[in-house]
Amino acid sequence: MPLNTTVKDMAKIIAESHVHGICITDEFGEIAGMVSETDIIKAFNKDINKVTAEDIMSDKVATISGESYICDAVDIMVKQKIHRLVIVLGGKDNAGLSLPKRPVGILSATDIINLMAKD
Repeated sequence: MPLNTTVKDMAKIIAESHVHGICITDEFGEIAGMVSETDIIKAFNKDINKVTAEDIMSDKVATISGESYICDAVDIMVKQKIHRLVIVLGGKDNAGLSLPKRPVGILSATDIINLMAKD
């Protein structure tokens, strides 16, 4: 979601998609921050049609490469006591040059629990 997405729009997305957080991206498509359900709730008494993601997001975002193993993701989540990781592609190319980190998904604690519960 772009930085200028309103709280009202983010609340709709969270409610309709049954997700617990939204990754916020800058004008280049790179991660700018994260908005959680708690961030949305904190904006309850504000003008939710004017307050934007940039106003309420956390700029500390835990990420993991899309090429990582699920056990690595679980280790990060447990050690950092966090509930979600943004899955990214990018970083370094084969020549060692930096590439933009583009978010491609979010892995949540609920996703891990659902995986554990499968037969």
